[in-house]
Amino acid sequence: MAEQPKKKKPRGAVRNVIHRVRRPDRVHMALLSERAPFWFVAAFLFAFSVFQIEMNPFGFSDLTQRYTQDIADLLITGPYFYGAEGRDNVSVVLIDESTLRETNQPWPWSFAQHAKVLDAIRAYKPKAVIVDFLFVDPRPDPTVPQMQDQIARYKKHNVPLYLMGATETPYGESPLRPDLASTGVPILDPTLPVYNGVARQYDVTGKCFNRKPRADGTCYTTALQVFADVYPQQKLEPLNGELELVWGTAPNPYNATWMGKDCGHQPTPLMRIYLAFFDTSSVLNPCPYNGVVPVKKLLGENDDPDVAALIKDHVVFYGGSLEGAQDKIYSPVNGLVAGVFVHAMAMDNLVTYHGDPEQNVMTVGGTVISTNPAQILAIVPVILVLAWLQRQRTRRKKRLEARQGSKEHSVTFEYFLDKTVETVWHYLAFGLALGVGFLLTKASGLSVANWVEVVFVSVELAAMLLVGAPGSLWGYLHHVAVGAPPTEEESSA
Repeated sequence: MAEQPKKKKPRGAVRNVIHRVRRPDRVHMALLSERAPFWFVAAFLFAFSVFQIEMNPFGFSDLTQRYTQDIADLLITGPYFYGAEGRDNVSVVLIDESTLRETNQPWPWSFAQHAKVLDAIRAYKPKAVIVDFLFVDPRPDPTVPQMQDQIARYKKHNVPLYLMGATETPYGESPLRPDLASTGVPILDPTLPVYNGVARQYDVTGKCFNRKPRADGTCYTTALQVFADVYPQQKLEPLNGELELVWGTAPNPYNATWMGKDCGHQPTPLMRIYLAFFDTSSVLNPCPYNGVVPVKKLLGENDDPDVAALIKDHVVFYGGSLEGAQDKIYSPVNGLVAGVFVHAMAMDNLVTYHGDPEQNVMTVGGTVISTNPAQILAIVPVILVLAWLQRQRTRRKKRLEARQGSKEHSVTFEYFLDKTVETVWHYLAFGLALGVGFLLTKASGLSVANWVEVVFVSVELAAMLLVGAPGSLWGYLHHVAVGAPPTEEESSA
């Protein structure tokens, strides 16, 4: 008699799992991939989003945020959504190379020269004056009393005057010359944070120097302290983190009269978009945003009505733009500018946004949420919507397969509907994320630069859904863990 074939010895549970890991049943996996539950798809997308946002692979997040902030200033916020209220209330009195040449004065100037400029500014009745020079050098100067006298005159006329303090002094030197600090003039922290040489943010708190700290033990930096003093009726909103500077693109018309440049030229919207991406330098405006009064005009013999209009009831920053001073910072919309314009732009933002500027954090119910957690929270509704739409799309596919042979117009409709969804899938994700981001900006003041990654990650999520990545992973994991149903041969055996 022929020998009966030996029955295969059943594998253990662990060996079965190992076998399925090594040799998975692809047909069974394909069936399972179409049945991926909603919760698994949403969890998969959420895990990918957290990894992308938190881990910042290849520096993608930082590059995306800062590049988008520059583009937003050039294309959207600067030219179309940034008001002129700050520009009409903030000006800069500037010492430049032509000033030194015409006055025939060496640099650094004597205190007598600075006192002369401050006296001319005070005569026009400004709202406040901030001197953006560091008077730290203890060199002898017999004209110091003239500067002290000028500080006393500002006090007498109730015009706030501020001097800058040095934050990093060698050998323990005073942040301001003792003979000037003894006048009691407020000393401000002039720190300017830069990212690869570009001024995009502005610190909220800094050193106190001779000022009394606030209730929380901190002191504001230059622009915020001046705003708090000069605009007490416009209470500063709770500020944490840093201000995200918005740079205007339509400079004060007066600047063209003394700079001799076409400051008012504004390209058409389409041309602006093209230049911003392919020839950025040509779309940068050569003129500063805030009105600038050259010192040579301020000290001129003839009264200039434009000078009076730019100083009276204005917050005036008195600074310099000199080649040897090395106080230049790159602006996203103007190119290389003197540091004093960054302070002026920060003040401009505070005035324009009425004390509630854009920030790199958002505050919800008194809780401060930084950039990454804010973006993760922002992408959750996008994930839920995309996962739900993916489930509906899978169900339509199943209906399409089930109706094969039924009414042709119904099958055709389902087919074209599915193809339409595939075509607009990425645009849908883009639009969802963009809408969520604008809500964040409107509701909590979170800067565009700090939620824009949500848009890019959303498009990546849409691509993953389109190729079926979550379903494929579910099919594989479910198959490995549970296994395929037994075949007819295995059932009969």
